[in-house]
Amino acid sequence: MKHLTFVFLLVFSTTAAAQTENTDSLLLALSSEIQTEELLPKKMMLSQRAFWGEKGLFRITHLAPKLSIENRQKELHARRNMFKIHQAVGILTFAGMLAQGYLGSKMYNYDFTKNSFEKYEKLRNTHSNFAKGINIAYGTTALMAFMSPPKQINRKGISNMKVHKALSYIHLSGMITTNILANKVKQNPNLRSYHKAAAYTTFVSYAAAIAIIKFEF
Repeated sequence: MKHLTFVFLLVFSTTAAAQTENTDSLLLALSSEIQTEELLPKKMMLSQRAFWGEKGLFRITHLAPKLSIENRQKELHARRNMFKIHQAVGILTFAGMLAQGYLGSKMYNYDFTKNSFEKYEKLRNTHSNFAKGINIAYGTTALMAFMSPPKQINRKGISNMKVHKALSYIHLSGMITTNILANKVKQNPNLRSYHKAAAYTTFVSYAAAIAIIKFEF
């Protein structure tokens, strides 16, 4: 699987799919719980606090309305829709990764004694175009996660969503490493095995992160 060439934009992409848990039920519970609970959860991701906190960027610039029960309900509806997009485009990204891996494998095993250099160049261009598509799709996935409003309740204990988040750190590291090595392999072919290992690690951990959100425990 040749490099997946994910852009550094993905840095924030990996934590947020984990937060899709029970959004509908939270919306139903919000009106009854909001009387005694804070309008915002005490624990939020850094990006959520920076944008959606009481003194977050969206609040002080009036891009988001002032905190109220009604407005928080609207934010949770927006969050749900954003994560639907996040999940759909995330699966599309995964499909692109599969295709990219297949093309990368053909490039690694290309036999120049039986095939022309022009055919290899065509294969490489196709691989490059897939990389661009993956970057766009993954970037959209990241944006939906990074910019989403915070949920209302942060539950304690281990959950599939928290495992998903833990896996995100693995494939995040793998994506960065793969992207860096992809540029260095051109100058140093000896790095190909490391590049390939990083790409496989990224793919496997990303696949596991998608699969884990389908299970509850």
